[in-house]
Amino acid sequence: MSATNLPSGNLAQGRGDRYRWIVLGVAALAQTTASITAQGIYTLIPSLQTAFHLSEGAGALSVSALNGGQVVTMLMLGWLIDRFGERYVVAFTMVTMGLSALAGAVVSPSYLVLLLFFVLVGTSYASVQPGGTRAIVRWFPPNERGMATGVRQAGLPLGTALAAMVLPLMAATYSWRAALMLQGAIGIAGGILFGLLHRDERNIPGAPPAAPPNLLKAVKLVAGYSALWPVMLAGAAMVTFQYTFATHAIPFIAARFHYSVVAAALLFSISQWLGIAGRVGLAWISDRFWPNRRVRSLGASMAICIAATIALLLLPVGTSNAVLTAIFCVLGLFGVGWYPLYLLQIAEMAPKTVVASTISFSMTLNMVAISVVPPLFGVVVDQASYGVAWSALSLLLLAGIVVLWRGASKAELARVNG
Repeated sequence: MSATNLPSGNLAQGRGDRYRWIVLGVAALAQTTASITAQGIYTLIPSLQTAFHLSEGAGALSVSALNGGQVVTMLMLGWLIDRFGERYVVAFTMVTMGLSALAGAVVSPSYLVLLLFFVLVGTSYASVQPGGTRAIVRWFPPNERGMATGVRQAGLPLGTALAAMVLPLMAATYSWRAALMLQGAIGIAGGILFGLLHRDERNIPGAPPAAPPNLLKAVKLVAGYSALWPVMLAGAAMVTFQYTFATHAIPFIAARFHYSVVAAALLFSISQWLGIAGRVGLAWISDRFWPNRRVRSLGASMAICIAATIALLLLPVGTSNAVLTAIFCVLGLFGVGWYPLYLLQIAEMAPKTVVASTISFSMTLNMVAISVVPPLFGVVVDQASYGVAWSALSLLLLAGIVVLWRGASKAELARVNG
């Protein structure tokens, strides 16, 4: 190697190192805008219940439609990202997601038709998580991935918090159609920006190579990796808790504590703001103070969510706003902030050729769970009470902790060796 070549190579490397921060910013922006478009549907459920005269269970079908759409395409989109890179796959699907939301707002004559458009939103939204996580693994060294994953993942509660602050008020002032049109426009803008600014070229040592096996072989490879299953099942339990909480927290607060829908939505948004801090901080703190113990940190977060849920159930009707805010802060910090702990654990345990496919496989399990449980929760509320429903959800979370704890050592060893 000549002396003249060395500085040039270092300059190119330095530019690549700096560009990773642009990649992180673009990935976080894409997650935020996608969250407003897709997760914002959760915040519109009370408005849809009023507009279409829906029960609690029927309103929660919006969530099932959104997540059911993700189940249909999640594995395929993960494989396409492994095969072709995240830039154009994520950009195209985000624009499609925004167009689906716009179309649903404009042409839906009934709730049933609107649900079909929510399915289309979900089929496109399915690319954002595996694409963004793969970008982090490719662009960042292992010692920075916890921080980078947390920053990118902060986009989800940030988008949900912004949606909770704006969309219910917009729906009450104008209509749910106006709110959904805004969501669609934001999704389109996010997809265009991702396509313009993201780059797939970076690949640091230890990052996944470009050529995955075919889709069927990729699925078999992931499904046959036994060390992943305790983490994936615990993640399914925790994500079920998170999304059931997101679906029913606003109507629960409104009914139980006699808040208006807008006031309940603002309280819910507080949990999402704390979730941002949790997503940025929990993975970094775990790696900084308890290295190679990320699975145990995940289990502790699950236990705290159970305790906070029980505390919420025991509060009297006249509980002060300060106490409710404190509990929602805890639920946001751990019930939303947990996800990077899980996602990075899955990504680092994944076979190197199928990182996005592994994430998509785990998220498909999650989507099946959160397509089924929120409507069932609503049915339990309609037939019994919120107390019974929240208690059952807490027991599900406890079962997830047991499964995770039994497989913790094996999962952490696989992560270290991976």
